[in-house]
Amino acid sequence: MRRELEEFFPNLAGSGYEITGEASKEYNCIAWVLGISSQPWDCYDPNGYCPPSIPRDDLIVTVMSLFAREGFALCDDDALEPGYEKIVLYAFVGHFTQVARQLEDGRWSSKLGNLELITHSSPANLTGGFFGNVHCIMRRPSE
Repeated sequence: MRRELEEFFPNLAGSGYEITGEASKEYNCIAWVLGISSQPWDCYDPNGYCPPSIPRDDLIVTVMSLFAREGFALCDDDALEPGYEKIVLYAFVGHFTQVARQLEDGRWSSKLGNLELITHSSPANLTGGFFGNVHCIMRRPSE
């Protein structure tokens, strides 16, 4: 599976990423970031859960508002910051593609659609390929 991942995400090759969970359709990247593993959260997919107050589209501004509703706000960088959990949102031409969350050790965790869950060293590891580029970084106080 590593070869397939590296074809979709060329910046993963040689980065030291780890596959930390099996491929699954039970949850997606948004659900993973919010700590949910029982259903996908997806406002674009009619089968995905979307809070009633959020429009059903895949625009990056829509997904930013979904995370703002969950307590996240824009921040300046992806540096590890005690007392906060951080996420990075990816977009391609104004459309949301992916979100990853920062782990307590500063690395990042990403559920890659229906593919595996991975841990990677930097948000840049998922850019330049299937997910486009980093659109913004958001944070909320840790619980």
